Amino acid sequence: MSVQLFARWLLRVVATALVLAGTSGCEPKPPEPMVVGITGYNFTSEGMQEYYVNGKRGSNLPPYGGGGSVSCCVSLPPEWSPELTVNINWTMGRWTTPCESRKNLTIQQQIECCSAERTLRTTVPVERYGKEGGRLQVFFLPNDEIQVWVYGAGPQNPNHPSRRGYPERPEAKH
Repeated sequence: MSVQLFARWLLRVVATALVLAGTSGCEPKPPEPMVVGITGYNFTSEGMQEYYVNGKRGSNLPPYGGGGSVSCCVSLPPEWSPELTVNINWTMGRWTTPCESRKNLTIQQQIECCSAERTLRTTVPVERYGKEGGRLQVFFLPNDEIQVWVYGAGPQNPNHPSRRGYPERPEAKH
């Protein structure tokens, strides 16, 4: 093989290697997901026994309360899109008899005789959120409706996009 042929062959090998090396790093890296904690707010008269967001457990919630604890965690895209949804499973319960008629029973006896639970599931859209993220907030509303927000402060914050305020018992509202 002549020097000239060898030089052309070597030049092609080097050029091919440079092209291959250059294209492997050109693809954009997908954005990292946003990992957020889960908290819930119960705007109903039933106690929330447990709830799950995309299989991750949230805490139990009293009637007309919540927001006190944050569970870990769900992954969301760093940018909101209109088709973004989450799967919610929840169990709500209430006592079917007054406390006075159950007071001599053990907790297990009370549950067996005097409680009613409902387990439900649905897929709901996530309301628009910004790049700043926050906590994933599940609002349990009357008539088994649910809203999901991602925001850094609870609904009592006047800037919360829901404009709902903190859950209140109807008799507490004036």
